[in-house]
Amino acid sequence: MNETLGEDCLGRKLLILGEVNTGKTTLCQRWLADLCRNGLGQRTTVIDMAPHIPEALARRRGIAGAGGNLLAPPASGVLDLRVHLEPPRLSSQSEAEALAKARGNAELIETLFARLVPEERDILFINDVTLYLQAALATQLIERAAFTRMNTLVVNGYRGERLGSGELSEREKAETEILRQWFDAEGSVVTLNRIYPSTP
Repeated sequence: MNETLGEDCLGRKLLILGEVNTGKTTLCQRWLADLCRNGLGQRTTVIDMAPHIPEALARRRGIAGAGGNLLAPPASGVLDLRVHLEPPRLSSQSEAEALAKARGNAELIETLFARLVPEERDILFINDVTLYLQAALATQLIERAAFTRMNTLVVNGYRGERLGSGELSEREKAETEILRQWFDAEGSVVTLNRIYPSTP
């Protein structure tokens, strides 16, 4: 698969998984930019679920560079859907607080899904889907008509150990596995392993 050629993802359902800083968002950014260069921005929607992670917090946790946003080129015609989301694991003092923040995030993300119209825009990119899966079911996503009817579906999410364990992490891992199995049957799964060093 050519990482710089957006046409490689056209007409496909792709799930990109990996640890923090393995280039998941960067790969999607390349595909998105190439599709837009080829005039497909008007057919494209981006749902960006990446949480806002203050730089100081990321550095303190040793994950500088994590949580990058997926941004379409200016004036590309892409429908950009995003809201301010919290990083539950990184910003909470307890598991209960993290779970409460995850539920709040999922409710906000539902408002973004409500704006999908596959008949008008049939290319969908989702950045950091695992933030949704911390409090919602993968089956909810899979059964959503506006999700499965997309001609092109490119989704990325976290799968790793660097963000720690706990109830929220275990839930996220289990739901991500359900989503992975669906993509494995309906499309393709790309696993990224190389961890890129963060910028000092």
